[in-house]
Amino acid sequence: MIPFESADPEWVWGDGPQSDIVISTRARLARSLAEYPFPSRCSEQDSNMVVRDVSAASARLGDRFPGLRTISMDRLSQARKQYLLDAHLISYEQTQNRFGTAVLLEPTGALSIMVNEEDHLRIQALKSGLMPQQVWELADWADDVLSESLHYGFSSRYGYLTADVSNVGTGLRVSVLMHLAGLAWKNRVASQLRAAYDLGVSVRGLFGEISRPVGDFYQVSNEATLGLTERDIVQRVSSMAQYLLEEERLARKELLDNQRTRLIEQSRRALEVMSHSRSISAEKAITLMSPLRLGAAIGLVDGCSQRLMNELLAGMRVSAGDDMDAGIERAELLRNKLADIYAG
Repeated sequence: MIPFESADPEWVWGDGPQSDIVISTRARLARSLAEYPFPSRCSEQDSNMVVRDVSAASARLGDRFPGLRTISMDRLSQARKQYLLDAHLISYEQTQNRFGTAVLLEPTGALSIMVNEEDHLRIQALKSGLMPQQVWELADWADDVLSESLHYGFSSRYGYLTADVSNVGTGLRVSVLMHLAGLAWKNRVASQLRAAYDLGVSVRGLFGEISRPVGDFYQVSNEATLGLTERDIVQRVSSMAQYLLEEERLARKELLDNQRTRLIEQSRRALEVMSHSRSISAEKAITLMSPLRLGAAIGLVDGCSQRLMNELLAGMRVSAGDDMDAGIERAELLRNKLADIYAG
């Protein structure tokens, strides 16, 4: 059975620390194997051998993650690929029909290893809430285990060698996905994000480099991987996320004290549109989720848990774009999930 056909990944549960604002934290390590060309230059035979080598090396991860499985991307339907992408378990590159692409997944989604993406390996740890130290330690552990069997491309001068120069060095990207709706309502997002850029931290949309912010969802991640230690990167992203978290809490308190009626009205309006739509784009749906999620988090919406909102976020089929069938299915999901929600 393909993971998550009958259950959601762990981050969707929404039970991590600060999960009313911090949806998830991810650590991702980019690694390439010294004996093969980078994936963009690999032959089909070489790509398949990379999958073989990584799968064999991953057997050492089995004691901790006995449910870890290797899944060839060409065996998945487009709908399953879209779900795994929206659930942040694979990248956009993995959804493209390229030979030799695979993903190693375990049932909770806490660990996934993308094979033959931009690099031969993308080792990813993903958790609910604000957990930068924990996800880094998990990804680092998996990296250490795999390196016992795999020979990574490495330079004593530059560090780990990767297909994109932006990942050279540690190859580590730590990302914190946050819902900053309170700051958006108070028109404070721009000033806060300028502070992030000054610290060398980037702020992007739900899907990182390929996206822009939609629905007040922002990914906070490190800009540089070269010239910093892994601990430095974790600390830098953690500090910025904690700062934004505190500012968002202040903004939400001010809104609850001074604009309670407006918040309820916006939540009701969003709920009304989503509950009666027959077809809806992913961007519009995610935008409408923002006031509803905010209202639920501060106690103005009944029956709307963080897990429910995360389930909706993971079911948006963003990569399907404006496909008519996807729009209809998206609207049906919203109507079914939001049937018992009341704002105000």
